[in-house]
Amino acid sequence: MAKKKKLNTVDLNRFSAKSVSEESKLIRVKVLIVCEGEKTEPNYFRSFSQIANGSGYVYDVTTEGGGINTLWVVDKAAELKKKAESIGQPYDTVWAVFDKDSFLDQNFDNAVVKARKLGIGCAWSNEAFELWYVLHFDSRCTAMSRKDYQHIIEARVNGSGKYQGKGKYVYKKNDKAARTILTTCGDEMLAVRYAERLHKQFEGTAPHSANPCTTVYELVRLLLGQDKNFNDAIKHSVDK
Repeated sequence: MAKKKKLNTVDLNRFSAKSVSEESKLIRVKVLIVCEGEKTEPNYFRSFSQIANGSGYVYDVTTEGGGINTLWVVDKAAELKKKAESIGQPYDTVWAVFDKDSFLDQNFDNAVVKARKLGIGCAWSNEAFELWYVLHFDSRCTAMSRKDYQHIIEARVNGSGKYQGKGKYVYKKNDKAARTILTTCGDEMLAVRYAERLHKQFEGTAPHSANPCTTVYELVRLLLGQDKNFNDAIKHSVDK
């Protein structure tokens, strides 16, 4: 991780609730997230970009989407990570985001192992990314199909009484407002707790057999400024 410097200037329109003196203390953190999906996951994670949180950091999130398979996503993340380092502009953290879907069990498990070996964070979901959305409302313990995910998300959003759209909510994979809808009608921190609990229940189980399970909560917790180890590492690079 490269040595970081405190920001002297920031686009204050993005942080209008803070004073100029507070803005000068914010630290810009470069995050690369390479996703299997072309729009759903990239759109979701872009919503965290340029937002200050309690950690005192501003996340500059770069997303790449449209991978062919799970291993390709990890390879692409590794390629972009190495390229950034070669030009002296390394990312502070690099993540690969992918689902089990219909990919071979071996490929899915190998992608998780390979990411760890390369120092790349791995936010995987079994069976699909939409499980993370469902966990904003419900704790799940049984396997679900994509159709199940969509039905539950729609039912919970419409039943929340907080949806502000016209007519009934219909889930769309590429919805740029997905996170806004989820945090308005559901509970993001509840999703983090539910996902972490599921993950612990499958401890020692091969990822392809852990269904339902998602580690997306680890990346979201980091982007919310709540990953203590990551925060400490950034602080150390600033204080050098």
